[in-house]
Amino acid sequence: MSKSDSEAQMSFELHSAARLLRRNFDRRAREHGLTRSRWQVLWHLARQEGLKQAELAENMDVAPISLTRQLDNLEQEGLVERRRDDSDRRCFRIYLTEAAQPALTVLRELAQATREQALEGLSAREVDQLQKLLGRVRQNLSRDEK
Repeated sequence: MSKSDSEAQMSFELHSAARLLRRNFDRRAREHGLTRSRWQVLWHLARQEGLKQAELAENMDVAPISLTRQLDNLEQEGLVERRRDDSDRRCFRIYLTEAAQPALTVLRELAQATREQALEGLSAREVDQLQKLLGRVRQNLSRDEK
């Protein structure tokens, strides 16, 4: 196999693995009533609360109007709340409520089960090496994003 064929195969495998990882997690989440759009909002907020709606939309790589509808639904369910920004009263910052904690616990468990399935048969050293290599690939690709 030539170098370009090998690199093309690597790109295909990486894309395919990422797609299967998302689909596997989505299937598990659906069993708990959590759609991708719902769990992604909760997941991002669990990592960084208090973002402005525009910042959250950018982090999630979604259209702000799509996020607004999702936040409306999650707010009606009592899982998130919008708070006025103290420095800019036109903006809202988004926070999780205490009621979101059970869903986050489920998401963490589903993520762990998905990772365990994905990494089955790999040694701790191989997982560490994979993480480092993927981190370098991500850094290479993110240079143009700034």
